[in-house]
Amino acid sequence: MRLFRLFIISAALILTVIAAKPTPSPSPTPLPPENPAITALARHEFVSWQAGVIDKDHYVQAASDTLTDAAIQNMSKALSGLGALVRVEWLGHFNIIGGPPGVVGYTYRMDCTNDAIYEQLMIGPDGKIDSINFLKKLPQ
Repeated sequence: MRLFRLFIISAALILTVIAAKPTPSPSPTPLPPENPAITALARHEFVSWQAGVIDKDHYVQAASDTLTDAAIQNMSKALSGLGALVRVEWLGHFNIIGGPPGVVGYTYRMDCTNDAIYEQLMIGPDGKIDSINFLKKLPQ
């Protein structure tokens, strides 16, 4: 009888320990590593913006429609003041909350001879640019 009670107590303890284990939460899906083709695209687009010569076919229609000659020239003037592009540093991916499905964000630091700026590219699943931003400081 004593052995039976010891068995019941042991089983109850084991069940309590098992039941008390927290349910593991799923790990977030890791973002992929740097993609050399996207980095090459980021470099190409930056130099194109500096020169004021943009290939609108690289952009989704909604983005292309906003690329007026005046907007391109204003941004070109600002970016060309940074000097020649010296180095492109990939900083990583960023999530686009509420963005179109399949769009992935990429952040780069563009080091130029006179200064540096951050470029953020949002690329859709079709490989076209959904959006491009040039920022003096990254959002916190």
